[in-house]
Amino acid sequence: MKKFLFILVVASVGAAWYFYDPHLKPYIGSYVEQAQKVMDGAKGDNFSQEEAESSKKTSEDPVPQDKTPIKKSEPQKMAKVEKKEQSLPMSDMDVLLAKRYPMPDIKPLLEIVDNWNRVPSKAYPKQVVINERIAFQLIVEGKAIGASVAVPGTAVAPLRLDRGTLFVMSLANQSMKSQIPVDQTDFKQQVQKRYDAFVVKTRNQVTSNRAKAKKKLASNPEVYKNFGKAAAGWDDPNDSRFELVKASLAKGDVKAVQLSEAKQFRWNGSERINGDLFRGTYDTVSVKFEVKTIFGVFPNEFKCLLQAGRVVGWIDPLTLEEKI
Repeated sequence: MKKFLFILVVASVGAAWYFYDPHLKPYIGSYVEQAQKVMDGAKGDNFSQEEAESSKKTSEDPVPQDKTPIKKSEPQKMAKVEKKEQSLPMSDMDVLLAKRYPMPDIKPLLEIVDNWNRVPSKAYPKQVVINERIAFQLIVEGKAIGASVAVPGTAVAPLRLDRGTLFVMSLANQSMKSQIPVDQTDFKQQVQKRYDAFVVKTRNQVTSNRAKAKKKLASNPEVYKNFGKAAAGWDDPNDSRFELVKASLAKGDVKAVQLSEAKQFRWNGSERINGDLFRGTYDTVSVKFEVKTIFGVFPNEFKCLLQAGRVVGWIDPLTLEEKI
């Protein structure tokens, strides 16, 4: 009881000191501090044993670790799936199709354009858009007789890329030419876009060819059997039996290839063809090509059909589709 009265008196005086008269602080400050200690002790006496145990446990227990397994990212999943698919055994037919229609090994774009130092002319887009103002001059017989200004967003024709400078021509007047830093145009983006489109188109074509050939072989096992036998070897390319075949290639009968790209020849002799367009018995010649493009070298193989001393057509050796 005395303890409670002491706390009450000191607390009342302390309140008066703090809220009404700051000049009392030097005289009763020590008593206020003592009362604060007593009050803290009283609070400690009333602190439940259960709370104390809970507080102790919280302070001593280590921070729980998150044991949730880390999920693999989508690229990791895809890489794992692709690796698994590659490890699966291929059937003899799939091996043959992969060999006949190989997935192209296309050069990286920066290698093709020599890090933008030598861009092949075939890779140039027909037009590009400029990002800054440039002045065009009209040159006639070596003299400037007129000029105009093209604003950002104007389409121009690229002529030549030299050390980071793109020489361009006005689409409205081919006599008006100018130059601009290549990075101030969408030239590189346009080349990249064409490259990406080529890669996708080429790979899709290979996949399509394999699928069509597999379907054809499944319905015509004889073609599969004969193709496997014929793939054993190649003949002397200078054999006179190939003269008609070479002449057909030189005339451009097959637009996808050239005579200079024909690397190997094989005389198959008489063969029965049951294609949609060509049906009957022909002397056939298999020709293996290496088609050169700015994107790389792509292997291919076609079959030439001869009858009565003349070339009557070219077909894919597996799908039997006409090649023109």
